[in-house]
Amino acid sequence: MELLRFENLRFIDRNKIGGDAIFNCDGEEKMADFHFYVQGDQCLSIRLGRHDADLETEQLQNFIRQRHAALKKQVNPEVKRLRAERRRALYGED
Repeated sequence: MELLRFENLRFIDRNKIGGDAIFNCDGEEKMADFHFYVQGDQCLSIRLGRHDADLETEQLQNFIRQRHAALKKQVNPEVKRLRAERRRALYGED
């Protein structure tokens, strides 16, 4: 199981971002919904949401646990981008 990319990152709540994690499993792309809990421009926690039936919940939870720091580093620039987009939409700021 290899993480290929994140797609459809969006704010679900004020401090919660949802995104689809796309995995390569035996040559097929599988999807799992990840929830990123953020404060400011930092990702604090990652939780597993819904996922394709072919992916095992325990395997995905272990994936998050083992790569927690790397996943947070990967998502932090996106948190900043999403916050900036939200500010521009609400206030017209740059």
